[in-house]
Amino acid sequence: MIAWHWLRHPLVTALVQVLAGLLLAYLLTERWQRWRQRRDFQHKTLVKFSELSFEMMDRLSELLVLRGRMATDQYAAKQREQLSRWTAFVSMRGEVMAAFGHAFIKGRAYQGVFNNLNALRAHVNAAQPVPLDRFEPDQEKFLAYREAVVAHMVRAMGLLPRPAWKSELDSAEARVQAAEERLAAMTAPRRQDSPDPSSSSL
Repeated sequence: MIAWHWLRHPLVTALVQVLAGLLLAYLLTERWQRWRQRRDFQHKTLVKFSELSFEMMDRLSELLVLRGRMATDQYAAKQREQLSRWTAFVSMRGEVMAAFGHAFIKGRAYQGVFNNLNALRAHVNAAQPVPLDRFEPDQEKFLAYREAVVAHMVRAMGLLPRPAWKSELDSAEARVQAAEERLAAMTAPRRQDSPDPSSSSL
């Protein structure tokens, strides 16, 4: 009974409240610090991804468009530069996974960026110059998927409302579909006109 009354003493109660408040403040501060560090890391990853992907597109476009007008040694030098930037871009996978999660890098948009990047690199490394209308659909798909990846990143950071995020994804998907239809129309075998039955002799 004496011990119980001691625990109910106002000083003890105040001390417990102070300690509980300090513990809660510490936990909230720790959680806020972790959130802030994660947000900073995500922001740096977003900026790096945007810069490297844009630079990759710029270098690939230069190689694809100007190939026939470049000297062989100049073209080879720019290919080496492009390979160096491609290596830096691909090595970002671990950073993106750490910042946005494993499911993010397995998503359609992120995979689409690299699939079309590899397609563009194949055009660059082709034995003969690739016509403009052949690589443009892959170029457009790369840019559309890049747009979707950036939208996902900004959404994950809590900086993009859901309607705007959905609009960005719909726009990117429409661009991908249009590019795929254009590519399919170019690669589909031409159908020969069937003979008119009325013109055949009996």
